[in-house]
Amino acid sequence: MASSRPLTPNERSALDTLLAADFPGAAELRAQAATARVTGRCGCGCPTIDLAVAEAAPRAALTSSVAVEADAPDGGGLIVFAAEGRLSCLEYWFTADETPAAFPPPEQIAW
Repeated sequence: MASSRPLTPNERSALDTLLAADFPGAAELRAQAATARVTGRCGCGCPTIDLAVAEAAPRAALTSSVAVEADAPDGGGLIVFAAEGRLSCLEYWFTADETPAAFPPPEQIAW
């Protein structure tokens, strides 16, 4: 994984909170999350990140690229995307006028 970095505590907390939900493929994605690294960021300045995981991590059997989603406190939301059964993106979409600088704390993430 060229040009990658570990997740920040804020990124890790948001990802782990979303993956704690019960949904098809969650166990495999949780296993992948332990090896996840950030490979890119959204250009708009929001906290959305691209992810890469270890090839040896188990692949999730998903029927959609959206693995799980939740509501954020500003009227937006968080989405975990997977490509070919592997974590690929943690997105924070928002409706507020100001671009959020970080993912919301776990207690503000709701289903």
